[in-house]
Amino acid sequence: MYKHTLRVNGEYLAKAQALPSNTNVVGNGGSVKAGSTMGAVEIVMAAADAVTIPANTQLVLQLEGSDNNSSFSTMPVNYTEAIGSEGKTCKAGEELARLPVPSNAPKHVRCRIVTNKSGVTGTVDVFCDFLPR
Repeated sequence: MYKHTLRVNGEYLAKAQALPSNTNVVGNGGSVKAGSTMGAVEIVMAAADAVTIPANTQLVLQLEGSDNNSSFSTMPVNYTEAIGSEGKTCKAGEELARLPVPSNAPKHVRCRIVTNKSGVTGTVDVFCDFLPR
């Protein structure tokens, strides 16, 4: 199973969502029931089409959790990448970020995507990758 992704068909935290430019957005796919998975799930952000991130930009993928699926708070796990002076480009399908869902996560989990510079282009998919046990 190395380098393979096992995901639920059609279940996305974000689907073909434009990367935010100097702001943050909640994933357009809403939340998924990822609590109580006991470390068997990772959240993956991959390029849906060509992605360009300018030099000296910070890219962040955050997880937010909720027990009632209406009031979300930031979870203590996130992916942060400081893009260097050369910038970053990715082709469709390339992985940008990967996060584990904590074993004590609330029942509902959603994502928030953040960048701190303008000029970011492209769209991403964010989805659950179920880890083989």
